[in-house]
Amino acid sequence: MPPRVSCNRPSWTFCDSCVVQEAKVTREEGAMTEESDIPVVEVRGGLLGFPELTRFALVKMNNEGLVYRLQSLESEAVNFVVVPATSFFPTYAPIVDDEVAERFNLASGADVLVLLIVTLGESFKQSTVNLMAPLLLDPVQQIAEQVIIENEDLSVRAPLLAA
Repeated sequence: MPPRVSCNRPSWTFCDSCVVQEAKVTREEGAMTEESDIPVVEVRGGLLGFPELTRFALVKMNNEGLVYRLQSLESEAVNFVVVPATSFFPTYAPIVDDEVAERFNLASGADVLVLLIVTLGESFKQSTVNLMAPLLLDPVQQIAEQVIIENEDLSVRAPLLAA
């Protein structure tokens, strides 16, 4: 049976649950430089459409830790809203191929966080997430990878909030 990715944490807090490298981020002539403390992760292979961008800061957007901004440190104009999958889709456990499972050490029970990229609607209630392309994050190694899940039952525009 192919490996499933799941996170045992009922709620997800990045800074409180693991030790991460911190970067200092400020604006300098339109580029991002490292100056204020926020978690930084390396996204292997970049994100879909942005393969050249691999260093991102994870910035908390609300006090509950349910919404984050994934900000490129290489291009100030590139950022994504992300949410922890388990906070909005508690039963979501995507099946990944053996190569991905090996890279994230899933067989040994490694704790991998599953983030979903949000497409913002006119209101937050109209926002959607792509369940077929989650971002897997290893908080210990501070690496992430966006993977494609081949499952026709998953939506690329799943409503973030139930109607």
